[in-house]
Amino acid sequence: MKRIAYLLALTALLDIQAVAMKNRQRIFPESCETVWAASVTVAKTQDYRIVSISKEEQVISLAAGGAWSGERMITLSLAPAAEKGCVATVQSRFSGLAHSDGPDLLGRILLELVGQTVDRDSKPFRHFKDCVENSPSSDAKCESRFRKAVARASNKTSASSQQQKTDWWQNSPAQH
Repeated sequence: MKRIAYLLALTALLDIQAVAMKNRQRIFPESCETVWAASVTVAKTQDYRIVSISKEEQVISLAAGGAWSGERMITLSLAPAAEKGCVATVQSRFSGLAHSDGPDLLGRILLELVGQTVDRDSKPFRHFKDCVENSPSSDAKCESRFRKAVARASNKTSASSQQQKTDWWQNSPAQH
């Protein structure tokens, strides 16, 4: 009898938690206008359907999923951060056990923002995208690795460019 009561109580707790709205937040260093543009771009992808959108309030309501996985409502709102940047808040009914809607949406917005500043076909960006989409590690770890890879690549480019300039100078006809 105690087992049945325990199972019923546990089931009730899990059901309540599944219905409750979950908030996820991320502070982006970009302005809210830039984050808004990236958010709208992500909302227009095949992963979501726009239910409502308010540019003035910077709020988007989206539907994700479908007949097989169940339709899930997601709300994204933007607000200026206290010091600098933009706070993106995602509300979703799912906790991340079956679906990870909040982190997925924030990760896709991050990818869109980063993709606007670097070559999307570059090896560091492809690794970054794979990390954000498929890795259990946090977006912050993925972003840190990406920034280091970009810095290494730019240092190699700078060094080879400097070497080419030196070679050009050494091989110039005026020197001979």
